[in-house]
Amino acid sequence: MKMCRFAVASCLLSVAAVSHSFAQDTEAAIFNYTHEGKAYPPVFFVTNVEDKSIKEKLEEYKAFTALDDKAVGLPIGVRVLKGHRTKQDGTQFSSLMLSASTLGIIPVVSNKEFKVRYDVFVQGRSIESFEYMMDSTDVNNFWTSAYKEHQTTPTEEQFLLDTLPQFLNELSKSDISQETFAEYWEYFGE
Repeated sequence: MKMCRFAVASCLLSVAAVSHSFAQDTEAAIFNYTHEGKAYPPVFFVTNVEDKSIKEKLEEYKAFTALDDKAVGLPIGVRVLKGHRTKQDGTQFSSLMLSASTLGIIPVVSNKEFKVRYDVFVQGRSIESFEYMMDSTDVNNFWTSAYKEHQTTPTEEQFLLDTLPQFLNELSKSDISQETFAEYWEYFGE
């Protein structure tokens, strides 16, 4: 019996060690970005994200000469928008009907879409957009769901921050944006 316990304990320890090692390997970011070459020109920065750390995180990559949220006269701008949308699909309808038939005992399940959009614009006109989406499921009470304001969840906030290097990678490969940045440096110099 002691031998069996020892074998089980040994097996559990080795599984824990392997899973800990795997967890350390997967903590690395999915997308990495290191800016190479000349920094992009200063841009007018606009966002509807309440957390101001997104601007700081974007500045940490040192891709832009400056991100200024007060310099309205800059010709080039970057707009970061986030949005939530409840999908109108069969899940929500069938869940709502089931919840109504039980007088709200069973919760209403709905699918949500969280979208982050980056726009590069020149003189107020968008020249290129980059969109990233995350789907999730939300569970609400039938009686209180109408009065509930949507708050951005920690998972959605992390998704928003994780899109920054992906946006910068795609921006560096974008011909339209790179030509616009080169034209800026041609006319305005350094």
